[in-house]
Amino acid sequence: MAEDKKLDKGAPPEEKPRGGGNKMMMVVVLLLVVLIGGVGGVGYLFISGHLFGGGQSQAAAQPKKSDVPPVFSKLDTFVVNLSGQTGALLQVDMQCELSDADAQKRLTDYMPKVRSAVILLLSAKTVEELGTPEGKLKLKNQVKQVINGAMDSGGDEPVKSVLFTSFIIQNS
Repeated sequence: MAEDKKLDKGAPPEEKPRGGGNKMMMVVVLLLVVLIGGVGGVGYLFISGHLFGGGQSQAAAQPKKSDVPPVFSKLDTFVVNLSGQTGALLQVDMQCELSDADAQKRLTDYMPKVRSAVILLLSAKTVEELGTPEGKLKLKNQVKQVINGAMDSGGDEPVKSVLFTSFIIQNS
């Protein structure tokens, strides 16, 4: 035991940890928290549109959705001869998405004028015009405008959109 003490005396005394490791760990944790917060903040700004959207949030850019379900009205089937030398027929079923229940009553009241205007529009189309997806989208917008015009709506648009539920072109 005496020799053990002599060996201990010759060796440099052991140094106790000073706690610098704890300070370093706190700095690392603090930097991680700041980094994660910064990434989260930038992500939020990017998703909400503040970063690249010109200062407008998506909520301000999009109209507020109503809690009221949409009002749809089914139109009777239209069967018309298409314009041109082909002698083709168009059979189409449509539904109108309306602004409210009053618009549905108004559509019913104006139905003879609406049907006449839509038949005139459809019969002026050719197979080539309606054979592409772009042609069908253009027709949807034209039908919407014709219906709103036939209802004498003025600046008001009771028909918000037109949906094709069946679209058949038959060549003779």
